[in-house]
Amino acid sequence: MNGQAIEALWQKVLAAALLGTARQPFAVPKTEGALGALLSQLDASDPEGALLSAAAILSYVRRSGAVPTPLGRALPSPCPHDPQPAMSAEAARLLLFFDVKRPYLLEEWLRLAFAHGKRVPESHAPDLLTLSEQTQPALGALVVGVRGRWLATQLGKWTYAAFQLDDDSAWRTGAFVTRKTFLGAVRLLEPERARQLLAETWEREPAQQRADLLDALIHNLSEADLPFLSQVAQVDRALGVRERANGLIERLKQTSPSPEQREAEASSLFEKRVWQAKEIALLGRCEHSWSLAFSQRFAAYIEYLLKNAIAPNGTRWLDSSFPTYFEPLLAHLHPEALPIATAALESVTPAGAIASHIAQWQAIVRLRAEIHAAF
Repeated sequence: MNGQAIEALWQKVLAAALLGTARQPFAVPKTEGALGALLSQLDASDPEGALLSAAAILSYVRRSGAVPTPLGRALPSPCPHDPQPAMSAEAARLLLFFDVKRPYLLEEWLRLAFAHGKRVPESHAPDLLTLSEQTQPALGALVVGVRGRWLATQLGKWTYAAFQLDDDSAWRTGAFVTRKTFLGAVRLLEPERARQLLAETWEREPAQQRADLLDALIHNLSEADLPFLSQVAQVDRALGVRERANGLIERLKQTSPSPEQREAEASSLFEKRVWQAKEIALLGRCEHSWSLAFSQRFAAYIEYLLKNAIAPNGTRWLDSSFPTYFEPLLAHLHPEALPIATAALESVTPAGAIASHIAQWQAIVRLRAEIHAAF
């Protein structure tokens, strides 16, 4: 039965309901097929009950049983099989706790998922597609898996992830945001292939797009990229692009202190004293490569640091900028040092707004621990 026939039956029942069975006895409508068989079972000796039952049946049929009108296009091809194993339900559940205010937590989760070769379960793909659009989109497009990228292609939403890795058509004809994410995703998996794709279209790309696409090479940057980068840095017609290429070359030839040297330089901070701003900046430059020993040393120092940063009455910071530079340091801690940091944070019990900061930091440390335990 088509939608028009169902609608005609609905209008008959609706008219009978508006008139009322007292003014006009209700006659159960007749029709063919399964719907007619169902309506014929109604008790005509109970007009009110038959009317209400017919209205309920047709209401459900109108919402779910009508044949949809043609879409005007063929159905999409089925989603390809995804050989990538899904992560645990516990790991996927953590998506509920990420927000745009602390993108580094989602980034840490994405990097762990990628390192372990896991994707999200299909039911979590829409959430991840939304969350990762502004935070490491290339990693998000990989961790969302084949079905997530297929979903982005079908819906015209999440355009950045609307591609499949084995099909270069997105690179040749896709929207720029799709091409940029595709290149970054390929670069994470196949660095040489990504550089070749970029070199093949380089001369046809507008200047701003050349600069943005060049950023994809930061993933797995190596000496193998030096000939291409040197060529760009020397002859590209856009100053901004040449500067971007030179920046990547400098990263390759980095002569600044190694992570180990920076950590050794920062070790003098742990001498039971309050830090100056320049010393805190030095600690921040130790980046995410903190060793376990260095992280344990910092985590054990947290209690002393907090107690000396809070006014004696426990209601305000002695330096109002303290929360701004302290929270990022928690993101650098080695995972195995997180329990020490948790204990240190729990040992401080201030009041007011400071208590709110401490509670937030405790939640961050616990969430980081959960992220690592889940993988």
